[in-house]
Amino acid sequence: MIRTLILFAALLAPAANVPAQTPAAYNGPVAVVVAIPIPAGLTRPLIEAQFGQLVPAFQRIPGLKQKYFTVNDGKAGGIYLFVNRAAADAFFTDNWRAGVAKTYGAAPEVTFFDAPIVIQGPAGMKAE
Repeated sequence: MIRTLILFAALLAPAANVPAQTPAAYNGPVAVVVAIPIPAGLTRPLIEAQFGQLVPAFQRIPGLKQKYFTVNDGKAGGIYLFVNRAAADAFFTDNWRAGVAKTYGAAPEVTFFDAPIVIQGPAGMKAE
């Protein structure tokens, strides 16, 4: 375990004689995770039906590459992949947040992640 930690620390340490560089502005893919508390009385079948009704609207969002509709104990939302942060910001506006809060009675949790590497698995994924 200690050897692994030392090796990991060595990999993260700056190389000798390499000048420090200011990172360039990131303009690649961005993943966004959204979680919205599920209001009392809204059942999973109703949530999934709402998801299905929203599909055509999401298919028209500029810059959206993928969207996963998500639901678990107490929260629903999605995982989004946008072509860049500008496209994500154009969708997740203050008006969008206000609309979600009005519709569901709670503010959404929205977290952005740079996604510098995106892979496609060997098999397509579809919930059965």
